[in-house]
Amino acid sequence: MRANYFKLIVIPLLFLSGCAKVPQSDLAQMSEPIPLDRSLETAYAREFFEEGGWPSDRWWEMFEDPQLSHIIELALKSNPSINKALARIAEAEAEARKEKAAFFPKLDFEYEEQWQYFSKNGFVRSFYPTTPTSPKIPATDNQLDLSLYFNYEIDFFGRNRNLFYAALGKARAERAEARFATLMITTLIAQTYIELQTKLAQRDILGERKDVRDELFMLTVSRGVHGVDSAMPILEKERSIYEIDQAILQIDKEIALDRHMLSILAGVSPDQNVAPETMHALFERPVSIPSDLSSDLLARRPDLTAQIWRVEAAAKEIGAAKADFYPRVNLMAFAQLESLSFNKLLNLSSKQGGLVPAVHLPIFTGWKLTAQLKEKVAAFNEETYRYNELLLNAAKEVADEVATLSSTFDTLGAQISSVEITEEEVELQHARYELGISNFLSVLERQDSLCKEQYQLYGYERDYLLSVLKMVKALGGGYHTSQELPRGRK
Repeated sequence: MRANYFKLIVIPLLFLSGCAKVPQSDLAQMSEPIPLDRSLETAYAREFFEEGGWPSDRWWEMFEDPQLSHIIELALKSNPSINKALARIAEAEAEARKEKAAFFPKLDFEYEEQWQYFSKNGFVRSFYPTTPTSPKIPATDNQLDLSLYFNYEIDFFGRNRNLFYAALGKARAERAEARFATLMITTLIAQTYIELQTKLAQRDILGERKDVRDELFMLTVSRGVHGVDSAMPILEKERSIYEIDQAILQIDKEIALDRHMLSILAGVSPDQNVAPETMHALFERPVSIPSDLSSDLLARRPDLTAQIWRVEAAAKEIGAAKADFYPRVNLMAFAQLESLSFNKLLNLSSKQGGLVPAVHLPIFTGWKLTAQLKEKVAAFNEETYRYNELLLNAAKEVADEVATLSSTFDTLGAQISSVEITEEEVELQHARYELGISNFLSVLERQDSLCKEQYQLYGYERDYLLSVLKMVKALGGGYHTSQELPRGRK
């Protein structure tokens, strides 16, 4: 009879409940993968690009520097930002497990003991006075309750299921974003390492230039003493020495700052030198560009993967908001043992229980549920537009790095040729000096020019290595999603 009564109440309410729908035109659409055929054609037309696979997840080994590999592996264990991202993963996964708990019945056990002393002038003892025919009301009371509560929400319309999948999507997004944070930090380490390597080499060149200019100054002074030159060349050569001294002081400061940055990125004290050995990061082979660049970029970029999961989570939250328009059905029950004394608590005569089915149907909420649904739709559209923006930027980043690599490679080749020509000029000028055709002053000036060209060459080599590094970053740094990307919306 009670079951039939329950059906008579629940079934009509299910039909009376409103059906919340979101027009498809109100939902933003995710962009399709962006073709990069022209960038691929440009890359394959150059000799320093080759058709190949995606970067390895240990991409830093391509620079063939064990010291750089050691620093990055140290950072993967000790860098606080990486560890913080891992902590966010654990937090998001725990939140998903909390939402999943709603799938299961809730069973609670409770023991309660209440002891009470009744006032002689209070209601209980005054209202029931002691008479010869009635028992005496005790001054104290001790009530014992041993209870078992059961509660289960029947998820007819998928509210709890959608909330769980939304939390799960956010956890997966955090995992992908942790990989993106790791990529950002490791590439910054490699960038700082290459910058430091370049500045150390340029510092040596500045030392050579200072020696050459000191010798030029002494020779010019000697020529002035003998009346060959006036005082003006002497002052010019002295000023050039001070310029080199200033450049050395500046680059020494930058070297110290880069060493501190490298140590901090590795997760150690800035006073700890994590790169005590000579640096020789290099890349002397063609850069691999995958042929499936356009189609697989989504799965290879951790930031894009993270945003896809956030869009999917936002879609599930729309489903949960729609379910709020429907009835919520709870099945509750309890079983108790109640007694005024311990010796009777476990007797069957102390038992009691109840079954409490409940239905909650929102009828009029002041348009609160409608506002919540529109809020979730707006959040979904925001995440979708953010994904479209990231996709455009990712495609632009790959195309930019193809063009930048081409430019830096050509510039580096031109500078190498310029250095070779200057070296020939130094040799020729030295031969002319030995033959007595020119003086030693011209030899020193050519040597100073050669040092200047070599200084610039190190800068162009740095630019080329950084372009290779940025290409690795643009291609996702070896990341690949371990799970199938969500498809469509439910």
